[in-house]
Formats: sequence, C-alpha cells, structure tokens
Amino acid sequence: MNGLDVAEDRRSRGIGTALLATAETCARNRGYHHIGLGVDDDNPRAAALYLRLGYRETGCRYLDRYSYVDADGSSHDVADPARFLVKDLG
Repeated sequence: MNGLDVAEDRRSRGIGTALLATAETCARNRGYHHIGLGVDDDNPRAAALYLRLGYRETGCRYLDRYSYVDADGSSHDVADPARFLVKDLG
C-alpha cells in the first residue's frame, strides 16, 4: 500500500482502520498471504495504528521518495526516512 492518508479533521474515527481492513480483504481474496506498507518516521500515530492492527517491524528502512506539485504550481521532491511493516493475512 502506498499513500494512505486521512484528512486531519476526520482522524480518530476509524477511517484508517476501515481502509486497511478493506485492503487486507482485497489482498486475501486475491490469494495473498501477506500485506505490507511503509510508514514515515515522522508519523508515529500511523505507526501506532499499524502495530495495533497486527503489522510488524521488518527491520527494513528506506527513503520514501516522491514528488508533488503545490497549489502555486511549484514542483517539490521529497525523501522521507521510513520503515516497512508487514502483516500475515493467515
């Protein structure tokens, strides 16, 4: 999974949990036994959610690189330190 985000004014309502549950169901239905995601180091709330939902640390660390264009039309390149988590779908 990549780029999961819940608007700040809608957090703590179970939306992230529901999105993850749906993604996990889709993966299971396609025959996958594991699912993984990355979480940026500066996002402890998301990391806590993922760990609470059964994702586990892999020890894999990387730079999450992406680009975006802001409202003024300026392009930005970003490299955020992140870690990779996985969950067994059993």
